[in-house]
Parts: sequence; C-alpha cells; structure tokens
Amino acid sequence: MLINFFFSSVLLGIIVAIPPGSVTVVACQRALQIGFRNSIFFSFGSCVSDMFYLFLVYFGVAGLISGNVIFKIILWLICGLTLILLGVFSIIAIRKKDKNDKLNEFQKSKLSTFISGILVTLTNPVTIIGWIAVAGNFFLLWNDKFPESKKYGLISVFLIMIGVLLWFLPMTFAVSRLKKILNERLKIFFILITNCFLIIFGFAAFYSAAQTLLDVFG
Repeated sequence: MLINFFFSSVLLGIIVAIPPGSVTVVACQRALQIGFRNSIFFSFGSCVSDMFYLFLVYFGVAGLISGNVIFKIILWLICGLTLILLGVFSIIAIRKKDKNDKLNEFQKSKLSTFISGILVTLTNPVTIIGWIAVAGNFFLLWNDKFPESKKYGLISVFLIMIGVLLWFLPMTFAVSRLKKILNERLKIFFILITNCFLIIFGFAAFYSAAQTLLDVFG
C-alpha cells in the first residue's frame, strides 16, 4: 500500500504539470531562447513555490491564505507585473545584437532565472486554489484509504514535485532541441508568440485583481 501511495504521488505531479499555463510558457520560452539549462533553473524555482503551497495544504493552512481577499488581490497584481516584465524584457533582449548586453546577461543569470520561477508560481492565486483542490483531496483520500500515509506526507510532497519535473524537464529539453532545427527567423517568431502569451496572462491577472476588487467593494 505504501508503494502505491508513493507511486500515486509521482503520478499526481505528472498529471498536474500537463495542463499548460504561465509556468509552461515561460519554461518553454527560456528553453528555446536561452537553452535547456536555463529552463531547468526556472523549473526548480517554480517547484520551490509549489512545495511551499503543498506544505500549507498538508498542514491545513492554505485555506487561510486563499480566503484572504486583500492578499489575493496583491498576489494577482504582483503576478501580472512579473509576467508582463518577463515578456517585455525577453522581447527587448532578442532585438539586442550585442550578446554581452546587461539585459541578456540578466536573463541568462541562474539566480534571476531561479527567482523568476519562484515569483511566477508563488504570486499566482490559481496555484494555491489548484493545490487545495487537487492535493487536498489527494491527502484526504489516502488518509481514509491508508491512515499510515499521514506519516509519509512530507515525502509525498517531494514525490509530487518529482512527478512535476518528470513532465517539465523532458518537455523543455525537447523544446530546446528546436534551436538546432529552426532557422533564426522561425525561432524568433515562436519566442515572440510565447512572450505575447506571457503579456496576455499578465493583463489577465490584472483583470482578475480588478474583478476581485469590484466583487468586494462594488
């Protein structure tokens, strides 16, 4: 039964990672524009935030955060700003001919990439709600089916993240290989498309913040 619990944790991580979102777009954009190693650091940063929220779900306190309207609005605003800046900076960077440009160096920095991964995931309220719904039900189901699973909850969190990476790493590696197949114009076209999606996601986050604000004070 314990093996089934661990296997289910990994499978849950894979299933959660499959639907595309802002994290998928940024990871693919970085893999195509900068390379696979850069996207790895972004994915690891995203996983840190995911683990943080999973721990909150496991200890039963995630609902306190997701239920705080003011906190949710602040997260939407930060999330929108982060996504828009990532998209705009990336568009500016591909137009720079000087590869030693400071903006290009900032984009390629492992630390800034890692922090970007943390911010994109941490500031997205959908992440909290999603993990409450998915992981919360997962832990409840296994607690009823296998009460001893409570002892291995923290291990389960790490296994869920392994599942997430089992999807993300091969996907971004495959995308990074396109750099050698696509010609320069086509590569730039796809990078611009992904950055446009990021900017759209950013404005959608601003809209969600405004909508939440109107629901409260409207």
